[in-house]
Amino acid sequence: MAEFDQNNIEKSDENLLRLVIMNPPDKGHEALRSMFTQIPYVWLQAECTKYEFLQEVIANQTTPHVVVVAIDADLEKACKAIERLAQELPDVAILAISKRDDGQAILKALRAGAKEFLTMPFGVDTLSEALRKLEKTGKAQHSPNLGVNKKEKTLVISFLGSRGGVGCTSLSVNLAATLAADPHNKVVLVDLDLALGDADIALDLIADYTLSDLVENIDKLDMTFLNRSLSKHSTGLALLPHPLDVSDATMITEDHLKRIISLLAACHTHLVLDLSKSLRPTDICALGMSDFIFLVVQLEITSIRNTIRLLSTLDADGKLGPRVKLVLNRVGMVTDITREKAAELLGRPFFWEVPNDHKIMMESRNSGTPMVKSAPVSKIQHNFSDFADAVCSKTKANKGAKSFWHSFFTNKS
Repeated sequence: MAEFDQNNIEKSDENLLRLVIMNPPDKGHEALRSMFTQIPYVWLQAECTKYEFLQEVIANQTTPHVVVVAIDADLEKACKAIERLAQELPDVAILAISKRDDGQAILKALRAGAKEFLTMPFGVDTLSEALRKLEKTGKAQHSPNLGVNKKEKTLVISFLGSRGGVGCTSLSVNLAATLAADPHNKVVLVDLDLALGDADIALDLIADYTLSDLVENIDKLDMTFLNRSLSKHSTGLALLPHPLDVSDATMITEDHLKRIISLLAACHTHLVLDLSKSLRPTDICALGMSDFIFLVVQLEITSIRNTIRLLSTLDADGKLGPRVKLVLNRVGMVTDITREKAAELLGRPFFWEVPNDHKIMMESRNSGTPMVKSAPVSKIQHNFSDFADAVCSKTKANKGAKSFWHSFFTNKS
């Protein structure tokens, strides 16, 4: 069953900027909200539509870092709400927003206690810069660097199959579990084979929540619900499963996925995305957000033909093409096509090769236990530890040093 870890919530929350919006309903209501949801480190904690209820709404939440007040509906009430908030919660930064470039209104809002003022229309970059200014003035101090300047960027890894059955899910599960074995990492596997995914079976997890539950609550997600939606495996790996009902796959859009991946990236070190084979719009969206796109190949004609077709499409995109890396799976199984011939046909070398160990892989798969636990000293698991090294660039950075995974598995043997 899915587990709930309160400590994990508190650690994740440190990297996000908690935000409350005072936003009376009008024509620009949804546009303003949408703009905030496009900033990865912003957590839209609550929204209030009446100035007189703002304090009450905030009192029922974890204290936010920033409160945004749209002042146009009623300047007097807006300034009173800002003044009261500034007095009662002096450490909360207040950002006032207006559609009118009215010098008197701006001055009044700033005198009431607002620390920054923006005049609409403005873009996401302008809004993000205003939040950075609030940080530099000493406000929003509960969220170090607002999650903007983390020491290391979250690594997003996608697995795309050249056909069904080439082993994408097995590779994504075992690489993710190997990454999660490092206690410094926080890893999430997202099953984006929305209709027919089986990552939950590969990990023997019965999920309480799925992707569709997040989508149904996309506008009112809080940190507690996000973390409750992740099923936790004993390896330390977290899983966000595909929808239970096949028909729910159609409700998940690119905008939903962008929001969910951005929020997960704000509080994890690695995201591993197991894509479908149909290149749905959500798959294309996930590819665009990925640092590595691992295209999985086998030494058989259908897989190689489809790989050539996929490479042609992905290489045509100047941004996606350089991220694509070929992974040859089940090396050593009997086939009429050699690795050298396959590389020649594909026009590029393989980034990684995974040996064929059908017995150990199937035992792992059938037991729902990744090889990091079921066969930690096996040759194929050592291959995954090297794979994790290569993905994290540790081998290139220091060829003479032993990686965490090598030390971990050597000690177990």
